[in-house]
Amino acid sequence: MSIVIHIPFYNPIPEKKEGYRNLTRFDYLKENIINLKNLSIKVDIFIHTHNDFLDDKDLKAKIIKHEIKNEDLNKGYLTWLCRSLMEKQKDEYQYFMYLEHDIRFSEKNLQYWLKYQELLAKKQFHLGFFIYEINNSDNHNYSIHINKKLDKLFEIDSQKFIVNDLENYCCFWIYTKDHFHTFLNSKWWSFKKRANNFRHNYGITERSSIGFHAFNMNYFKATLIPEISEQPHPDSFIEHMTNNYFDKFSQIERENYTDIRGVCKFKVDEMLESFDKRKKLKDNFYLIKILKLFLWKFRFISRKIN
Repeated sequence: MSIVIHIPFYNPIPEKKEGYRNLTRFDYLKENIINLKNLSIKVDIFIHTHNDFLDDKDLKAKIIKHEIKNEDLNKGYLTWLCRSLMEKQKDEYQYFMYLEHDIRFSEKNLQYWLKYQELLAKKQFHLGFFIYEINNSDNHNYSIHINKKLDKLFEIDSQKFIVNDLENYCCFWIYTKDHFHTFLNSKWWSFKKRANNFRHNYGITERSSIGFHAFNMNYFKATLIPEISEQPHPDSFIEHMTNNYFDKFSQIERENYTDIRGVCKFKVDEMLESFDKRKKLKDNFYLIKILKLFLWKFRFISRKIN
């Protein structure tokens, strides 16, 4: 088995330190590459950057330096520049991944994905992950991006899955060769269409990270996460190493936050509604998506009414 991993590395101020560990972006990148090289399958890593900072750095990865205008760089277009190389590599690997530099995808995450993705893929579902940060005050892990408790379940072969119909953006994507080829041949690969989750459009960098499973893309029926002991599968959680979102909002702001991403509102073991409030869904996900696509397309009508 083999996987290729492409990582954009935006590093305009190399000496700047971030997060509770007070490390530079390069520190997080280097730590993450060591982590990725410990995966149990063959790994090739390509780092896409914009300056010469990495020229003399000892990294077990291929460094690709792109020429990009400062205006485009500042807007986030560096994240789009790996795709031409990924196209050329489309037949060279079994698995393909796009990963932000401070998202710690570990061996347990890989084994989780390998265990469940084929089962879900046969039925056209996407296997989901959650990103978390650590609250250094109470040493608990908190989910990023989920600001409302998940309350829907779907069952496949006696295994219960949590339906993430709120926000399945998780700062990276991973697909098999077959799914990657389908992605390449879709209208979404070239960024001609804008990805959204029926609540907002994704920005420039997010459109790279969401991959092929934004809700409006209508390829996967839904994003599912296995339920284990009435909780999300423990290996579905991936650490945001920089850990700079938790302290971005006060406790009062977190409790009243109405947007979707960038807020650590729930502990990872408090993300689901109580058992008696969970709804078991039937396999009518495409119909639900068609309705949501229609409502999204004509959302301006409701705005005028309001």
